[in-house]
Amino acid sequence: MAIGFPGKPGHPDPLQAAFQEAMAFGPDRAGRLLVPPALLAEAAQREVRQGGSPVQADARGFTPGMRGAVLEPARALLSEWKQVRAGFDARLGPHRDALDGASRLQQELADLGRRRDEDMAQVEREMEQNHRYRERRTRFEEADARFRRYSDANGNRGAVMIARQPVYLLALFCVGLTEWLINYTTFFLFFGVPAIAAGTTLILACLLAFASHGHGAILKQWTHRFGHHAERTRRIADWRFLGLSTLALVVVLGAAGGSRYMAALHVIREQGGPNILGSDVAVQSDPGIDVLLSLLANLAAWLVGIFLAYVSHDSDPDYMDATGQRRVAWRRYHRLRKPADARILQIESRTAKELRETELASRSRIDAALPAKALLDQVEARDRALRDAITAAVRSNAEQYRAALATAQAATGTATAAATGGALTVPGERPPEPARLTVDRGLLSELES
Repeated sequence: MAIGFPGKPGHPDPLQAAFQEAMAFGPDRAGRLLVPPALLAEAAQREVRQGGSPVQADARGFTPGMRGAVLEPARALLSEWKQVRAGFDARLGPHRDALDGASRLQQELADLGRRRDEDMAQVEREMEQNHRYRERRTRFEEADARFRRYSDANGNRGAVMIARQPVYLLALFCVGLTEWLINYTTFFLFFGVPAIAAGTTLILACLLAFASHGHGAILKQWTHRFGHHAERTRRIADWRFLGLSTLALVVVLGAAGGSRYMAALHVIREQGGPNILGSDVAVQSDPGIDVLLSLLANLAAWLVGIFLAYVSHDSDPDYMDATGQRRVAWRRYHRLRKPADARILQIESRTAKELRETELASRSRIDAALPAKALLDQVEARDRALRDAITAAVRSNAEQYRAALATAQAATGTATAAATGGALTVPGERPPEPARLTVDRGLLSELES
């Protein structure tokens, strides 16, 4: 659908009239350039009879007869179109300022974008001169590549990283605190000294937290740690870790149970002396039950710690390590890159502001140029389509003429198809290939000359 300027009744717009005339000049006119094969054969035979010797072709593959039969009609049609186009271009003259303004706007926008890219590239070049920055970027890229490899192996799921966060240490601290509340009274009754009882309880709390962490992590990652695919050295290290965690648990249970037993015996011995209730009155106490309850309480704290460690670790320890390594490398890398990112953001913001200001300042010129630009774009498209159609017609006629010329020369004995394959002879050049003539090269300039 054509877009144009509205004209007054009885007074059509000159530009619109010129546009309609140009659009009426369709590419179908190039179809009239196609010459019937019989006429081309007759022209080729006439050229052979008049030439006498083998017909010579120029560097573009045209003979004198071919130029008259093929090029001249096309040149006439192209000249007619150029006259129609010249009329449209003349009517477009008053709108050139608006069109040039729109073109300058596009150029200004392109210059702003190019300057933005150059400024951002300059920032990157300055950062590349920092050896520390390059080193941290390399480490981050290596850590990122390792992380992506394990991420693909784990179905691109997110790794469980609670064990690498402060909340996990807080949870283990709570487990140790629970251990303190369970055992402090026992050790105080056993030692009778608050400082010794507090120190012993603190050590056992740390051991229980460590045992819970070790057992929970190994239980969650058992397949990866002790599978047949694991390296022998890593399996040995994991067995040592498991043995150390188990030893810590045994020490806690042994110390807590033994202290509780000795404290219960101490209470029983003290009941043998005088008391305000009389010598026949005593508090019943069973050391076995006291020790059992104490051990169950410690085991409960240990199980809670195991649960916390189990849910806080990922099933793949290598995936956890790769994720943590990438996070650390990312923080270190972006800590150095932060000033560059700030400069790049400033450049982008400044360019966006300039783009908005340029567009607002030129919006009136753009709006005024839009109708004329729409007409010009359609005429330019018609120009390209017409020239392509003319080129195709000339190529088709030239190929048929060339075949007819080769047949005529073979019939008159001036050239043999067996020797040259029907090709034409070009002075100073090797005979061209017999398949096609290279008539496209410089064809439009040939027609316009």
